[in-house]
Amino acid sequence: MTDTHKILIVDDEPMNVKLFKAQLAKEGYDTYGASSGEEALTLVPHLNPDLILLDIMMPGIDGYEVVRRLKRDENCQDIPIILITALDGLSDKVVGLEAGADEFLNKPVNTAELKARVKSLLRLKQMQDQLKRQKSVGGIEVFWEPSGGLEPQLGLPQVLLVEDDEKDSRLIQSYLRGEPYGLKLIASGVEAISWARQEKIDVILLDILLPDIDGLEVCRYLKEHEETRNIQILMITAVPDLEVKVRGIELGADDYLIKPINIHELRVCLKSLIRKKAYLDNLQANYTRAMHSAITDRLTGLFNQAFFLYFLEKEVQRAIREENSLTVIMIDVDHFKDYNDSKGHLAGDEFLQNLGRLIRQNIREIDLAARYGGDEFAVILPNIQPEQAQAVAERIMNSFVPPLSGDSGKRITLSLGLATFPRDSLDSRQLLQCADQALYEAKRMGKNRTHTFTERPAVC
Repeated sequence: MTDTHKILIVDDEPMNVKLFKAQLAKEGYDTYGASSGEEALTLVPHLNPDLILLDIMMPGIDGYEVVRRLKRDENCQDIPIILITALDGLSDKVVGLEAGADEFLNKPVNTAELKARVKSLLRLKQMQDQLKRQKSVGGIEVFWEPSGGLEPQLGLPQVLLVEDDEKDSRLIQSYLRGEPYGLKLIASGVEAISWARQEKIDVILLDILLPDIDGLEVCRYLKEHEETRNIQILMITAVPDLEVKVRGIELGADDYLIKPINIHELRVCLKSLIRKKAYLDNLQANYTRAMHSAITDRLTGLFNQAFFLYFLEKEVQRAIREENSLTVIMIDVDHFKDYNDSKGHLAGDEFLQNLGRLIRQNIREIDLAARYGGDEFAVILPNIQPEQAQAVAERIMNSFVPPLSGDSGKRITLSLGLATFPRDSLDSRQLLQCADQALYEAKRMGKNRTHTFTERPAVC
């Protein structure tokens, strides 16, 4: 199976490698082994694993140093790493997280917790890969280059503390006093969800036991919704219940703290999660910018022809399903070449930008306006009756104020052609041809007017 996840297990004890392989192979993963840090560093660039299970105490290069080197390599830094150790000291976790590790497990590793953490990290890795890969929308290819930088931008990172125990709340506040975070305090799960949806939050310190809905339910809700999915959730519990812990990881919790909370563990976990949130936000922002660039016309800010054609096809399919009508308006600028040649390209560009704004101001939010090419524009009006579409076209015409004529003395005007589905055509390609023919008729009849297609579909 070509999409099976690859997991690299690094441990100087062969039996440990064999044990982890057996546990993860049952989940359908492809597993590979390395017996030293040096071997892992050599193998990773060629294997390109989706996740690494890494022992800390190994001869030669230890696990900490392997993490540091991989996270400095831009080709390997996105690979999630789970550090596994027989040591039980808090300082080891602090060092591991500061080095860049994503998770930290103690031996003997509980199989259920291991599988939950592996699944959670692979889900995150898959999301990152999907954002970074080439995309396409209706045949429009989308590429982007990461802009770098993992530090939060525009102000302090925002931390939301959700804790109904006043004593624990005051303790955590004292631990974070002087730290470079904005801190908001609330005491209920419902309020936590509301706040996360309305405000910019980077990390939520979330107590599991809350008076209304518990922390697990809050976590589930936030991770299921796109606008809150990137918020990092640090669960807090008074009981080291493995079953609850595994359940939280499965729901998307990013880390756990057990009461009484250690100040150093809290601070290093927060620092790690804030960097992770900044990285996810950076990925999302890059993808959004790239997508916007791929489907919009740079000069006017309207959609481009490629996306217009994609959207038209989708809207025709929707109109068929819902038994609605839609109208396409083709708009052409009369005598634009004379104006552009006499006034110059800068003036011509400014005119097209202003016309794009005018069109956008005179259509509904559900409508789509595009620069179809050169001085030609197009509008899709979904779920509209022909007489209403005609009113939109007339509104665009009446709002247009011609600029001063070019040297030829020819006045710039607009010609518009309309065609309606399903009256004029039963598919998107023919509908566009009918609107284009109506535009041609408007220009033939003297320009500066609208014209609605009147022939049968077979003539298109």
